Amino acid sequence: MLHEQIEEYIDVSREIIKVMVSDTAAGVLKKSLERQESMIDALLETETEASQLIRALMSVEEEVAQTLLDTEETKQKSLSKLQKIEKELQDTSEKNMSLQTSIKFLQKELEDVRAMEKEIAEIHREADEDTTVVIPSALYLAKLFHNVTKIDWDYSCDSTLIKGIHYGGDIAQPISIDSTQHSKIFICDYLWSLLSTEW
Repeated sequence: MLHEQIEEYIDVSREIIKVMVSDTAAGVLKKSLERQESMIDALLETETEASQLIRALMSVEEEVAQTLLDTEETKQKSLSKLQKIEKELQDTSEKNMSLQTSIKFLQKELEDVRAMEKEIAEIHREADEDTTVVIPSALYLAKLFHNVTKIDWDYSCDSTLIKGIHYGGDIAQPISIDSTQHSKIFICDYLWSLLSTEW
C-alpha cells in the first residue's frame, strides 16, 4: 500500500512538471496541489495506522514473551518436582527391595525355626515314649535302689568320702569310706556285702 502511494506521489510530481510547462498551469497546478495534499493526508493517516499497528504488535510480542517466560519457569518447576518424585520413587523402590529381601530372609528363618520346633517336638515325643516304656524315671530308680540296698546316702560330705547309713540289719550301721584309701573293687565288694540275699 505504501509502495503504491509513493508511485502515485511520483506520478503527481510528473504531472506538476507537465503543468508547469503547459498554458493552463495555474488550474492544473491547483488541481495537482490538492491531489498532493490529499496524498500527504493519506500518507500521514497510513503512517499513524502503521505506528498503531507496530505498537500493538510490540505489545503482543511482550505478552507472548512474558507468557513464554512464565511457561519456561513453570516447566522448570515441573521438571524439578518430577526429578524429586523420581528420586523419592527410586529410594522407595530400593527400600522396598531391601524390605522384601529381609522379609524373605525372615520367612526362611521362621520356616527353619518351625522345622526345628517340629523336630524338637518329635524328639520330645519319642523321648517321652522311650522314658515311659523303656527307661524308668530317676525317682523310681532312686526308690528302687533304696528299697534294695536300705542305704541313705549323705550327699553333703566331701567328694572323696562315701558316707551314709545302712538300715538293712537289726541295727542301723553307719558307712564312712575314704575313696583315696581303698580301691574301687574293695568299695564295690564292701557295699555288695551289706545287701541281704534273703528275698
